[in-house]
Amino acid sequence: MGFNKRKFIAQYKAETQEHLQRMSDRLLLLEKNPDDRSLLETLMREAHTIKGSSAMIGYKRIADVAHAMEDGLEKVLEGKVKLEKAHVDALFRCIDAIPLLIEDKVTWDDSGVNRPFVDELCKEIEGVFQEQVSRRGEEKRPKKSEAKKSAGEPVAAIPKPEAITSAPLTEGSIRVDIRKLDKLMNLSGELLISKIRLDELSKSLSLKAESDVQIREDFSNLIQELTKVDSSIDFITKGLEDEVLRLRMISVAYLFGSFPRAVRDLANEKGKDVQILIKGEETELDKSIIDELKGPIMHILRNAIDHGIEPPEERIAKGKPRTGLITLSASQKGSQVVIEVSDDGNGIDRERVRREAVKRGLISEEKARELGDEQIYSLLFMPGFSTCETVTEVSGRGVGLDVVRENISRLKGIVEVYSTPGQGSRFVMKVPLTLGITESLFVACGNETFALPIENVVETIRVNQGEIRTIEGKEAITLRGQILPLLRLNDVFNLSQRGIAEKKVFPVVVVQSVEKRIGLMVDLLLGRQEIVRKNLNGPLRNVRGISGATIIGDGRVILILDVPQIVENVESVMIKKVQFASKPAPRKKHKTVLLAEDTLSTAMLEKNILESAGFSVVIARDGQEAFEKASQERFDLVITDVLMPRMDGFELTLRLKKDHLYKDVPIIIVTTRESEANKRWGLEAGADAYILKSEFTAEGLLETIERLIG
Repeated sequence: MGFNKRKFIAQYKAETQEHLQRMSDRLLLLEKNPDDRSLLETLMREAHTIKGSSAMIGYKRIADVAHAMEDGLEKVLEGKVKLEKAHVDALFRCIDAIPLLIEDKVTWDDSGVNRPFVDELCKEIEGVFQEQVSRRGEEKRPKKSEAKKSAGEPVAAIPKPEAITSAPLTEGSIRVDIRKLDKLMNLSGELLISKIRLDELSKSLSLKAESDVQIREDFSNLIQELTKVDSSIDFITKGLEDEVLRLRMISVAYLFGSFPRAVRDLANEKGKDVQILIKGEETELDKSIIDELKGPIMHILRNAIDHGIEPPEERIAKGKPRTGLITLSASQKGSQVVIEVSDDGNGIDRERVRREAVKRGLISEEKARELGDEQIYSLLFMPGFSTCETVTEVSGRGVGLDVVRENISRLKGIVEVYSTPGQGSRFVMKVPLTLGITESLFVACGNETFALPIENVVETIRVNQGEIRTIEGKEAITLRGQILPLLRLNDVFNLSQRGIAEKKVFPVVVVQSVEKRIGLMVDLLLGRQEIVRKNLNGPLRNVRGISGATIIGDGRVILILDVPQIVENVESVMIKKVQFASKPAPRKKHKTVLLAEDTLSTAMLEKNILESAGFSVVIARDGQEAFEKASQERFDLVITDVLMPRMDGFELTLRLKKDHLYKDVPIIIVTTRESEANKRWGLEAGADAYILKSEFTAEGLLETIERLIG
């Protein structure tokens, strides 16, 4: 039975990437300390290991490149070559080439498909590392045998399969596929949901027992046992949750490791001297979040080198050190990790930002003069904003900081900007430790319950109706001398307003995103609870104001509010209002749809699909409310569920079709009821289309609507 090399490819790729990362790190250090023999010896060992494992697994071309690197480093170690920038650049090109060769499957055999590229690379290394007459003298050169010994065995001694090991793995550690951790995380979350359900059952039994003496006697022992089991499950769940989270947490050194090399290359390209200082590498963060942070951090680093750090001559003229400093740091603060990128460069030119915003039509010149520092910095994150006059590889191709903010927002984080003219800028990114399990504040609005992530909650207060004022057409209150904009959560999702007019006191949740705060007016505060966050799929994932969902103990699905998006919708009015002065376009009248659906998540899904297609949507929570709304105005289309409180969809359809106003208005039934009898009842009631939720698609719904009303 032959040796199946393909089984080891994944292991080989992971190990080689780690060897290359260590080579990159040590090569940066060697460039600053060219006489450090220990660094040279380590680099040779890494190159030798890559050469051997590549040859063994069948990547001949990679083995050739690694061999050329090893030979060049050996000449430096023997004193035949004095290390210079050209040597370092050539070695970095080899380090960059190897991952490309790994992903090129034609390197499986010795067909020579990649040989021209590899031969050119090897010749470059050989040419750069031509032996020079050492100033140190022949007597100071170590013997060749000693240099070889420090690098390992000769190339002929190719390692056996069992010798291909992962250097960074410490004793007792293994590699785990992230998908397996995700599955374990989901199971942990389901256990937590079951535990919460058990809590509720236990409480329910206790309440029933208190209402009847006989039941109390019969159930007392059962309740005691349930309490013990509940405590045990609580202990196990908490322990499992903690351990699963620890498995997913990795050091940000994994994230920061590639940035020193990137800073070096970018600085060289721009002709600047830049040093990067890294702090807090031991800080841990969820692997899924770390994977998403590299792009935003890299973008900010590019901006710092291109726009922030001055050329060496300019820095010297200003009395600054010739070498610019970029500091990249990470620290944990509560349930968040704070990542900062700061530089000691020019800082943000506020006047230039104003001019560019006016020039690009983002704001009017009059409004630009009224903007404060915070609002000026907000302009940096607007789509299409850039101060670049020419496109470069460093600056990118017109993709601005709006992408950074969008990516961080997707992680449920925020970005803050601070700058001092002439002294530098600081970008602060705050992201949660993990996106899996989080503590939330539950609130009720209408007949719905929502979860507010606790990291966005500042405080809860009660507001009297008489305290509410209208400022620039929006409700607000004065809280400790500051204006606090108010937003009724019922209005955000078109929920029932019953009883609102009679209320004299409102619960308000003060929430914050970046430096902006608003008050969310709700019907009830239900308390705090730990939840398992579930991502939303399909069109619902794009609904603004919703970041995910969770399942609570009684089986209900609770939507999780996206506080940064909600706050942005309220607080960004200042920026959105100061659009470039132009004649407003005439408003196009949208066709209106009455949507009767008692499940909020389904209603939001359908509403999002319809609004994306250009319809104006009004939601009713049951058939009775839909009939009342239909009596007040005529809609162009009605979409209804079947099973709803007070009045079902069949009755709603029947009553509407008897009304002369709705005789010709199409009605679509969207339901889980699949039987032929139900379909017949719906059509007999007057429905024009019958769509099963099990077969529901956005395209199918819109095609049906197109057929009915064009």
